[in-house]
Amino acid sequence: MIELGVRIEFYETVRAVGEASTLYAGALYRDDGYLAAAVPAVGDSIALAGLRVASREDAVPLPFTGPPFVPVRAVEHYLLPVRDGNPPAYWEAEGGYAEASANLVIHLEMGYSRERLRTMVRQFVADGWSYSGSGEGSELEKYGREASAELRQNPMP
Repeated sequence: MIELGVRIEFYETVRAVGEASTLYAGALYRDDGYLAAAVPAVGDSIALAGLRVASREDAVPLPFTGPPFVPVRAVEHYLLPVRDGNPPAYWEAEGGYAEASANLVIHLEMGYSRERLRTMVRQFVADGWSYSGSGEGSELEKYGREASAELRQNPMP
């Protein structure tokens, strides 16, 4: 099994693989935490069910109206340099990561009411995901900050 990271990028309009999605709204991402039998290629489909971060009853589903699979838009490989079987001294001294990894990038359309978006972001942040918004006034950024602050005050058991 291969450990993968995932970045879900949200856009106002998502186009076909190979075409640019428009009006970036932000992203939720986790650099580890998912196991796969192989690293999917661009265009391969992954099941949305594997990205669920709460119980089926409690989870706010990702905003996707198609089949239960989404195409991979990009695969970002993080190589670990190895010299004579070990990472070079400079790599460890500069705080390099300890293992090679790959991150999958998928695109989803923003398709939520504000309250559903807030709940979904909180569920992802509680599961260890990071977030980034599209800039000043980004709802995704705002809800991510709120969720982080709330979790610091009331840590999950």
